[in-house]
Amino acid sequence: MRCPSCGSTRVVEDASRGERICTSCGLVLMEHLVHQSLPYSEGEEPTGFSELDVALHDFGLGTTFRVGRDLPPSERAKLRRMRFLQERSRAVRWHERSLREALIQVGRLCEALSLPDEIRKEMSQLYRRCRKEGLTRGQKTGLFAASLAFVVCRLRGLPRTEREVVRVLREREGMEEGEALRGLRRVTKTLMRRLNLKLPPSSPRLYVDRFASQLRLPAEVVRKAHELCAGLETGGKPANLVAAALLYNAAREMGVKLTLREVAREVGVGVSSLCRVSQRSREVKKLQE
Repeated sequence: MRCPSCGSTRVVEDASRGERICTSCGLVLMEHLVHQSLPYSEGEEPTGFSELDVALHDFGLGTTFRVGRDLPPSERAKLRRMRFLQERSRAVRWHERSLREALIQVGRLCEALSLPDEIRKEMSQLYRRCRKEGLTRGQKTGLFAASLAFVVCRLRGLPRTEREVVRVLREREGMEEGEALRGLRRVTKTLMRRLNLKLPPSSPRLYVDRFASQLRLPAEVVRKAHELCAGLETGGKPANLVAAALLYNAAREMGVKLTLREVAREVGVGVSSLCRVSQRSREVKKLQE
């Protein structure tokens, strides 16, 4: 096949996207091709093509091409330059560029917090909604994305604390701890009020397994901590603090050597607060017995 634009015969086929691309000028000659090696049956759509991705500013509809290593260095450099220009042309208007940069920050934040791809897509969809309603105006993109991450994690029951989100803000945005915490709470309250969201209370059970893995505790201690969680009220204390206290009490009962300072350092809570909550939980257990 010969390219109608430059006349070159260097045409490659991208089976994953169903496209034929000229490697000399980057022109997409054919698209939406059905590759014979892709498995499908009658009455069904061919598989092997990606669906719309809300985490991308153009929903993944933009055309991309790869640079093969079998080409000469001069050709590879030329194609890399063409790919760079092509990627820039995917976001021409200013609102497209700002949306792309915001969604890129959302993706990087999810990587820093080790969040799954489903959470990233939900955050991207929620960001689009907030942008449409004008909630992102005048807000720092990194801080707004961090508030979205905290809200979505609470809605989906993922154990992520304010301290963890603040730590990422300090590392990525260069914000002070107090400034990051105040900004996170302020934007979170705004999202809850304007979007009519109600965050469910966080349960200590969500943090027990995670903290036990960080502390390398045996399985019997984890089971004992879950037993202590049954019927226990947090009393307004943070769920992560209560979970750390229950793990400490479970380790004591099972005879596993574990100090308050080790738990506090690994979990990220104060030693004095951990001591008070663990002692209070032991007193409640004695009253229940």
